[in-house]
Amino acid sequence: MKKELTVYYLSRAVLSVLIGVLASLSGGIWMGILAGAIIFAGFIWYAHSGRYLIDTSTPLTPLRRDARGKEIRNRALVAAVAVGGMLYGLLTLIGLFFKIPDNIGTWVLFISAILYFTISNWMYIRDNK
Repeated sequence: MKKELTVYYLSRAVLSVLIGVLASLSGGIWMGILAGAIIFAGFIWYAHSGRYLIDTSTPLTPLRRDARGKEIRNRALVAAVAVGGMLYGLLTLIGLFFKIPDNIGTWVLFISAILYFTISNWMYIRDNK
């Protein structure tokens, strides 16, 4: 770990704990621990991936994207929102004819988030070859 990012690590640890607490309210304590740990691991990975420029003049938000990083983020976001929207629409139509769970929107949001991170990481790795 980098000493100059201590404030970043502490702030992201607090944020991860809060997200874990929210997840534990509906999914139980182990779901909260898992969610918090995964979120914190993502924050640590972002800081050490080489994907972001580090600007220590702003200790709470030291990670900066360059032009290429912004382009990758935009493409991944468009793909995730488009697929999530189509999936939600499709599941809504299916719900007219068949019984589906009421919390399907939560699952679509979760799938879209995973899709965003998968696409953005794949594009970053692909462009670095």
